Amino acid sequence: MQNLISTFKLNAKRNNLIGMLAVSLFIFTQSCADAYIAKRYTIPQIANESSNIVFGTITEVNTNRKTANFKVEQNLKGRSEFEVIRIRFDVFKGEADHRKELAQFLKQGESIIVCYLQEGGRIDALAHTRGKWFQLQLIKDRERGWGRWSFTHFEKYLNKDKVSRRDSTPEFQKELSSMFGEDAIQLLLLYKDDYEAEIPIISGINKVKDNWIAYNQTEDRNLPGLNRTNILWLGCRSIGRDGRYKLNNGQEKRIKDFVKNGGVVIVSGQDSDPESPCGDGWLPEPLKGVESKHRNDFQTTSKAGDLFKAPHRIRSGNLSLDDSWNGWNDKYEVLATTNGGKEIVIAKLRYGKGMYLVTSLHNNRKEQVAQNRGMLENLMHYAVAYLDRSK
Repeated sequence: MQNLISTFKLNAKRNNLIGMLAVSLFIFTQSCADAYIAKRYTIPQIANESSNIVFGTITEVNTNRKTANFKVEQNLKGRSEFEVIRIRFDVFKGEADHRKELAQFLKQGESIIVCYLQEGGRIDALAHTRGKWFQLQLIKDRERGWGRWSFTHFEKYLNKDKVSRRDSTPEFQKELSSMFGEDAIQLLLLYKDDYEAEIPIISGINKVKDNWIAYNQTEDRNLPGLNRTNILWLGCRSIGRDGRYKLNNGQEKRIKDFVKNGGVVIVSGQDSDPESPCGDGWLPEPLKGVESKHRNDFQTTSKAGDLFKAPHRIRSGNLSLDDSWNGWNDKYEVLATTNGGKEIVIAKLRYGKGMYLVTSLHNNRKEQVAQNRGMLENLMHYAVAYLDRSK
């Protein structure tokens, strides 16, 4: 694992937000050094990776004792065992001392949001009040139980990045409430930890017109929570990589049943080798994965509709494409092709009440995802419009 302080990266099995918070705790207790979260995290990612999200009010700030209390008033996600979150900011560890800043910043009567992951006797948390994020951490004492949550520091990067910065905590509460409301569209992304570049883009699309998108992600190909999902996104190389097809018969059936019952599946590009094409058992109609050269040219068909127009206009040369698909039958609506019409760029397949959108988008690295960003957003808008028409 690289040093989080100097590189602001976590090269570990749990390469996620809460993993970084956990590493922060280790660094604070072992080396007394600052550990800001600098990897880009969207609000849906933060919400997804938290076991609990609570809304409350700051009821007490004691600048002499360097303590504060937050009254928990609403459990947005999970059921918190805390009625009051009691914090302390009397201990200083790290390169920057934020204690005085926090004492002046916290205001009695202000709204607060606490997103945290509780695993056994350990809690790693991000709190948001008056438009700013800061970290809290807690370890349960075997004899005395839970004590006061320790304040560590204000977040430098979460408070600057547009995907995570929120200037009004009450407005942020409304946003989170809408995301977790009954009418929110539930998105589940199946991803492979080696190919995470597309996650910030997909998770960052949290509203399409009047529809809020509640984002969830998993590496488990059994797809937990699929029965509560509206859109399943099969991420870059999540089902086919290095000539190996990853899904078993049961997992394939779950995906087909999901679409048959009204779900939408969007597929990022998968890996195919000449002797080992990506499998198609997750589809009700045959399709062959083909190894292709990297390219960016394509031709739309008369069936493309608004997919390449809204909300972004996408022209040939604007996409990053790689391994593709061919061998389709008349049940597929091919929306765009490449390689002289021999390979699919995007195809639609209706099945039962639902729909597949199969693509050859090359989303391996950040620069490729940046090139495909507009199309990722267009695909989401296209899928949501389909769900709206299906109601």
